[in-house]
Amino acid sequence: MPSLGNQEYIRDMNSRLVLQHIIHHGPISRADISKALGLTKATVSSIVQTFIDDGYVWEIGSLDTTKGRKPILLQFNGNCGFTLSVYLDVDATSILIASLTGEQRQFFSYPGISGNPSPLEKLCEYIQDAMSHCPPSRYHIVGIAVGVLGVVHKNRIEFTPYYDLNCPDLGDLLEQRFHIPVYIENEANLAAQGERTFFHFYPNLINLNIHAGIGMGIILDHRLYTGQNGYAGEFGHTIIEPGGKPCPCGNRGCIEQYASRRAIVSMFREITRDPQMTAADLCRAYNKGRPEAVRCIDIFVRYMAIALNNILNIFNPDIVIINSDFTTGIPGLTDEISRHMRNTFNRNCTFVPASQDQETVILLGGCCVCAKKFLKIKDLQLKT
Repeated sequence: MPSLGNQEYIRDMNSRLVLQHIIHHGPISRADISKALGLTKATVSSIVQTFIDDGYVWEIGSLDTTKGRKPILLQFNGNCGFTLSVYLDVDATSILIASLTGEQRQFFSYPGISGNPSPLEKLCEYIQDAMSHCPPSRYHIVGIAVGVLGVVHKNRIEFTPYYDLNCPDLGDLLEQRFHIPVYIENEANLAAQGERTFFHFYPNLINLNIHAGIGMGIILDHRLYTGQNGYAGEFGHTIIEPGGKPCPCGNRGCIEQYASRRAIVSMFREITRDPQMTAADLCRAYNKGRPEAVRCIDIFVRYMAIALNNILNIFNPDIVIINSDFTTGIPGLTDEISRHMRNTFNRNCTFVPASQDQETVILLGGCCVCAKKFLKIKDLQLKT
């Protein structure tokens, strides 16, 4: 006879499967859930009633049928709680408050906290301000996700090459302040999860985030891969020029010293002798055919082709997403990069630009992380 502990474990496992199925396939009836998961109707009905009582699920009406009793349809209540995602860029702080399905959203923009005398206090001020605009709900804010430019391991910031937050235990400190679970993650990892959850549901996905550095989020067999100590995906620190330009990581010749947004825009500023030029200015100049802009973007394309060839040979992904101001601002640039590749392995791989702007995809990844932790489910497949 199964022990009480085993029975509780099985019920908990079945509960998460039922909830995940409702999220992915709702509106859906109890009978269809029972059939899809191989659970008895009594088991499904008992689990569903608990979710209704807890506010996770609601009944939204009956399905029209010509015979028998009309089945009642179930829908996940994505507004029963909200998530708060933060992206700490070098010069800006972005915050997103979103429902558990990411459908109801509010964006907030603030100055960067790096270099501030009290970065933690400033960040808490931003979070508190955003929280004051959160819609009322049963569970309020269920989690806070923070995306950083750097290496994160076990919710601790290990290395940030382009700013000094001076706060490795940021997650613990925010939890103490707000009494809400806090998840610290590398921004490229969040972007990969945001792309896969809301836009590209592939089992093997690579997301390249190109900004001050170059980060890579890796999804392998439906799971985020971070490596032994969180360093997996630090693609910007792969060396392409031995003995080349120095990098904050301590090496020389890293690819992000040649192909990051910062590096390419810096090159454009030197050529034009205008220190105020931005990535948007570069894209506009390229689209107008200005030779100095074409030169800079051609260099970006060449390095990206090298990068993608290496990624394909190592990971053999289903899709590679290039999240860059350049691929967003220049139509067809992703296709141009693909044409420069000379790898026979790219025939079955899809190359696409980011589905949304860089900040939005990162913040949606934070929404996904918080929602999965709160709901205790392994996977989410949502639509924006």
